[in-house]
Amino acid sequence: MKTFLFYDVETSGLNPAFDQILTFAGIRTDLELNEIKRQTITIGLRKDIVPSTQAFLTHGLTFDELSLGINEYKAALKIHKILNTPNTISLGYNSLGFDDDFLRFLFYRNLLDPYSHQYANGCSRMDILPFTVLFRVFHPHILNWPQIDGKPSLKLDLISRENNFVTTGRAHEALNDVEAVIELSKKMFQQKDIWNYCLDFFNKTRDEVRINNIDKKLDIQNTRFRICLMVSSSFGSKVNYMAPVIHLGESLPYKNQSLWLRLDSNDILGLNTDLDIKDTFVIRKRAADALIVLPALERFWDKLPKESRNMARENMEKLLIQKERFFKFIQYHIGYKYPFIPNMDPDAALYQDGFFSFQEKKEINLFH
Repeated sequence: MKTFLFYDVETSGLNPAFDQILTFAGIRTDLELNEIKRQTITIGLRKDIVPSTQAFLTHGLTFDELSLGINEYKAALKIHKILNTPNTISLGYNSLGFDDDFLRFLFYRNLLDPYSHQYANGCSRMDILPFTVLFRVFHPHILNWPQIDGKPSLKLDLISRENNFVTTGRAHEALNDVEAVIELSKKMFQQKDIWNYCLDFFNKTRDEVRINNIDKKLDIQNTRFRICLMVSSSFGSKVNYMAPVIHLGESLPYKNQSLWLRLDSNDILGLNTDLDIKDTFVIRKRAADALIVLPALERFWDKLPKESRNMARENMEKLLIQKERFFKFIQYHIGYKYPFIPNMDPDAALYQDGFFSFQEKKEINLFH
């Protein structure tokens, strides 16, 4: 049976390579969001960690509490087992942007597979923050939305307070935040059709199929391109968390990455500032990540601010004129490889070292 594992972590700082998880909390539910089991794990502070004062001011953990925690290796084994329970869908609030990265480095540092909870034994992962953004933009009536200085906020503790979610602890306490995420999910789950539509964005195959089914309508020098809308909390409330984008193609060295260019930029292709193409920027999306791609249908397009819509039209005209630079831009970014960093600290080498080899996996199994 598929289950959700709602989880949250509190950490010693913001760097997943050089900070550590201090508390892990998880609540397992069925797919109807009925609770099955809850677990919390406290981890003692490692001797090589210099904790951030800001982190401790935020989560409020004390050194006395941490002194009762288990060591990181034992915690890594426990958490890895929890997330890799067959048919587990692990999810949180901004979990793909923060928590999951900490889990990967935790597992990697302790010689556990950093990725198996994403794909093995029927396991996968999701993130409730993109759900929340979609509901905020297209179905805002389901919640009361907090504001800070007159601007919308997606902060979980403020959403929880604004909607009187029932939780048992203080804000930014791991278990309390998990309870708040489940309460938020229950609100969105009431709109089952939309909830199920959102679920498919975190299925790699369905996410890719949705994008591939979007018509290529912009013709530039006999090559057709998809014009889409991308939804992400990172774009901010000023643009209603959305950006018009053009799909440039797929990365050659990294088969899991598709490349996108924002069309609401005031310096598209670096034309206004005469930027070298090497200094320009594209969005790199992976299937089933936290970047949501929608077709540029009128009912979606109209949710963009007028300024964004106008800028997108102007920039599409610029691309038609600046064809040569546009295709050089695509060629550079499609072929781009991340630079190799020599003498990298082993704790930070997760992404540079790549997946464990078959031989490494054998040796790792002997270690455990």
